[in-house]
Amino acid sequence: MIVGQALPLVVSLMATSFVIRLLGDVGYGVLALIVLIPNYFSWADLGMSMASTKFASEAFAEGNIDREARIVRTASFIALAVSVPVALGLIVLAPEIITRSNVASQYATDAVWALRIASVTFLVNFLCSIVNTPQLTRLRLDLNTAINATTRVAGLIATPVVIYLGYGLTGVAMALLVTNLICLAGHLAISGKLLKGKLFGLSIDRAMMRPMVKFGLGYVVAAIAMVLLMNGEKAILTDQYSTTELGYYSVGFTLATMLTMFSGSVVQALLPAFAQLQSATDESRLSSLFSTGVRLNLIWLVPAAGFLFVVAQPFFTYWANERYGAESTTPFYILLGGIAFNIMAYMPYSSIMAAGRTDVLAKLFWLELAPHLILTGLLVASYGIPGAAFAWSIRAIVDCVLQFILARRVAGIKFDAGSLISQALISSLFIIPTIILRLAFPEQLVLAGIMLVLGLGGFLLYCWRVILSGVERDWLQSRIRVFVS
Repeated sequence: MIVGQALPLVVSLMATSFVIRLLGDVGYGVLALIVLIPNYFSWADLGMSMASTKFASEAFAEGNIDREARIVRTASFIALAVSVPVALGLIVLAPEIITRSNVASQYATDAVWALRIASVTFLVNFLCSIVNTPQLTRLRLDLNTAINATTRVAGLIATPVVIYLGYGLTGVAMALLVTNLICLAGHLAISGKLLKGKLFGLSIDRAMMRPMVKFGLGYVVAAIAMVLLMNGEKAILTDQYSTTELGYYSVGFTLATMLTMFSGSVVQALLPAFAQLQSATDESRLSSLFSTGVRLNLIWLVPAAGFLFVVAQPFFTYWANERYGAESTTPFYILLGGIAFNIMAYMPYSSIMAAGRTDVLAKLFWLELAPHLILTGLLVASYGIPGAAFAWSIRAIVDCVLQFILARRVAGIKFDAGSLISQALISSLFIIPTIILRLAFPEQLVLAGIMLVLGLGGFLLYCWRVILSGVERDWLQSRIRVFVS
């Protein structure tokens, strides 16, 4: 699973470097816009990817494979009924959308067709995220990750190739559509086998439509606000400046959010696990799983954030060009803090979703939205790209704190907040000297690297003595002995 997450990350970094050089700053900004626009409609499956996982997990826990298969088909039917009209709207309105997005004239026609193809791709993505449900309910993340990673790597490799061959943005969109269709075929084959051939049929579960739609409506209301919270600063940045500035910001944002790839995949396992424990009213195991997840996130997040902080500026410079090194590094530094809190929020988010309280998340996100957009507008107007990063990170920090509070009140999660906060604060102290040195003396890369290694040595000792439980230390020692022998 880790390899399946890491491989697309490495390939993405390599491929994007070629894409930037082939398209140039302006062209890459337009490509970032094409990828971004469908994201604003990620709610258009009516939350059926989540609903399918939640309700199918409960059916699987009961041993009812027939019901599980009908739930997957029902979720697919509902998702297509809502998302197809949205996709058609994007196809028809593509010229108007591109015109209003300040796209340079030489890219306009290509961008219109690329957006139309991307609108079809996002329908395929919805089906992929629903059809893979039997893999998730059985916690077969190895199968799910293998299919997703293989096809994603293929799409990443194809992107610079089609640009080099002269097919432009339209060629990129078509290549991504083909790889996503292959992904869908893989999920259909594997999930069909797991369900012993019962996945394929025409019947749906009419009795489940109402609870699934109710769950989905809450998710959609939450997701619309979340899309604006996660991407609103990009639209404001593009409106006040241009797609070139969006490209600079997107590079920093993409590298920072790559830290969420592992946590995002973990949510796929957490949602069915939380749902099954909550349906069994096993509060002790539920809370134990929650606390373990938070601590494990903390253990890998500190060294990862420290390493990226050290290498970001030279990486952007050599990976893209000097302009990106100058423009993308500062927003990346700022975003890194917000991303850390965003990753920690995956645990309470998953527990609230598994409890079926999408309405609570909807209320939270909509309450956050207006203050966030106002703050973003002010900061972008005053500070440009760094202002967008500050607005995003401030919102992520506030959201994380509130979700932990809601997980306790809504999902019945019990955890020692004081202990978790103290562990997080102490853990951050091990990389703060490196951060200060990097900011004060940016040319001292080697010295910053040495200080980071020393700090992480102390952090590992702290993890062993304080963060890890006795059971976890015993398990880790046994794994090390097996590996050494």
